[in-house]
Amino acid sequence: MHYRLHGHERWNAIRVIKWGLHLSEPESTPVKPALDFQIRPSGDSDLPAIEALLQPYVAAKKLLKRTRQELLNLMENGFVAVVLANDEEQKVIGFSAVEIYSRKLSEIQCLAVADGYQGHGIGSELVRKCVERAREHGVLEVMAISASDNFLRNLGFDYSLPDQKRALFYQLKTREQLARE
Repeated sequence: MHYRLHGHERWNAIRVIKWGLHLSEPESTPVKPALDFQIRPSGDSDLPAIEALLQPYVAAKKLLKRTRQELLNLMENGFVAVVLANDEEQKVIGFSAVEIYSRKLSEIQCLAVADGYQGHGIGSELVRKCVERAREHGVLEVMAISASDNFLRNLGFDYSLPDQKRALFYQLKTREQLARE
């Protein structure tokens, strides 16, 4: 699928209400110049570019460090955002994956968009593709753990599903401890 999105156009006609997910229009979105990009399933050949894309986020402790095998596993249900770098070469500018735990639960993982490309709706489209993939697999719920609450809430994620219990977490290791392993 090819996207040319700008301003609020990316939200037109995107309203999905199913399994507690509701994609809706945000209150305000800064308008940036149009950007031609494509979202496609990730492939093994994308691994070096995905590692390079994620590295600054891992260094800033915004994302967890993943082994090559962990990334390859995630890439089975992952998507990349690409732009044409020259006549035919694609440059990876975004990545996200959905990890499917069971028919009941999946999780958005490794959402990242390269500096200079943020604010064009790329992250939103990556999340949407991950939600679609979970739906294709018949998953009931998609969760996302993030420091960007407003971004995810604007895409229909909420702290709990209606009439459901809330998820609570118990931290066994800090990110610093995990990074030292």
